[in-house]
Amino acid sequence: MLGKILKFILLTLLAYLLQVTAADYIAIKDVAPNIALALVSIVTVALGRKYTFVMAMTIGYCTEIMVPSLDYINLLLYPVAAMLAALAFSDKSERKIEEERTQGKQGKQINAHIRTPLAALVSILIFEGIHLLYIYLTGVELDRGHWSRALIDVGYTTLLSAVLQFPTRWWLGTYKLKKAR
Repeated sequence: MLGKILKFILLTLLAYLLQVTAADYIAIKDVAPNIALALVSIVTVALGRKYTFVMAMTIGYCTEIMVPSLDYINLLLYPVAAMLAALAFSDKSERKIEEERTQGKQGKQINAHIRTPLAALVSILIFEGIHLLYIYLTGVELDRGHWSRALIDVGYTTLLSAVLQFPTRWWLGTYKLKKAR
């Protein structure tokens, strides 16, 4: 248990540090991916909603303190975007799956390797959508440049989560089977 928590703390710190330091160096057309949201999406599917909330809140808080852009926007956006994606794409409990089966529904989940990029896609769409809305509400007319940069970020972050999920899930130990008691 302590190993899992320690790995989670290290991954949270790594996500924040990569976002504020390395993201600009891997930019495509001057658009940096949101590495933090990509890693939060991996945690969403691999570890669940509680870990997602703690990680997103921590990253948002640290980003707000160290790299302030707009008042409290990072503090709010990271957890909101991550938790909305977690509602749809985190693992269902065995109880929830059984409830669906008793109601005549199919009662199964999409593969975790598909849900991870989908969670990243939803998170970054919310994140970029709110940023575009803020830009528009400040009186700036949105042009093709704004939309193209947002779409590049959406695609890049989604692709990054699809690639990073394999080593991250392996490092977190989610591929190991639990022994039956």
